[in-house]
Amino acid sequence: MDQTTTNLKLPYIAPSQAQKHVTHNEAIRALDALVQLSVTSRGLTEPPLEPGEGDRYIVAPEAAVPWAGKNNQIAAWQDGAWAFFQPQEGWYAWVAEERAFIVFDRNSWSKVTTGTNPVALIGINTVADENNRLALKSPASLFDHNGGGHQLKINKADDNQAASLLFQSNYQGRAEMGTMWGRDFRIKTSAGGDQWHDAMVVDGETGIARFPSGIVHAATGKKQSALIFLPASDSGTVIFQPLGVRAQAPRTAKLASINADIVTFTSNTAGEFFGSAMRGLSMTRIWNVTKIPAQPAFAKSDTAANQLQVSDGDDVKQWSAGDTIQLGDPLTNLAYFKIDEGRSFSVIGVYG
Repeated sequence: MDQTTTNLKLPYIAPSQAQKHVTHNEAIRALDALVQLSVTSRGLTEPPLEPGEGDRYIVAPEAAVPWAGKNNQIAAWQDGAWAFFQPQEGWYAWVAEERAFIVFDRNSWSKVTTGTNPVALIGINTVADENNRLALKSPASLFDHNGGGHQLKINKADDNQAASLLFQSNYQGRAEMGTMWGRDFRIKTSAGGDQWHDAMVVDGETGIARFPSGIVHAATGKKQSALIFLPASDSGTVIFQPLGVRAQAPRTAKLASINADIVTFTSNTAGEFFGSAMRGLSMTRIWNVTKIPAQPAFAKSDTAANQLQVSDGDDVKQWSAGDTIQLGDPLTNLAYFKIDEGRSFSVIGVYG
């Protein structure tokens, strides 16, 4: 029968042994040295000159007498002598000098690294799974900077995959934004998570934005299809809507007379062609649809309730009383605006 225990090599008390207390005390001393193992240092190659009772060290490589040949062993000063203990695979020790845990692994001691680099799953206040390997249940999340800016990166293997942010309600998709199945940036929405509609698509090469589902003006509720630029205003956004939806007829007026660059209508309808907020800032394009083909001109001001001033009198010199003047391209039913150079404008809508 082996006279020591398997792991800690503590001595057994033999049957009919004399002075059993000696063997018992030896085992107790070993337990005192090894249980809750904490050492002062693991960097010494020779013992300190005045060790204290119970001091423990891990012997550094290439140690000198009296620690020679005891590399990586635990040296404990007990009852005026050094006792040595051979560590086993997986033993842990606290090193006071380093304020760190170390582990005995493959015949050497190494520092225990704490943290999550890497781990397979992380669940914070919830359970992560194979699909959602990082799962968090919290009222809010903060991704803060570390001395500067901060980037949130979503990477995909190739352009045929998806890299996106998905917004859900009761775990059903409601909106998604990102590069889904291509290089174009998309924003799409869904009422029930099954059918999706592209709200905006930005071409990955040109940066040009499309709105496949259309845009509705907030003030009028009407669907829009062409950009209108209006001047910035201290009192708020100025809305000038010359056209309605495509199903509605474009704004028209009958021509009463032409005087150089002044166009006079038979009715007080100039305000439907030109907004007062546009004076000195932008021009709107009007068309004489009586002429074939239709002849355009740019109106730059509303000089009276029934009058418009055009930018170039030569554009209207062939126009005659009774002609029909229209706001909007007769071919596309879109309004066009020219913006004075150096002015500041806000894009407020897309009309058609």
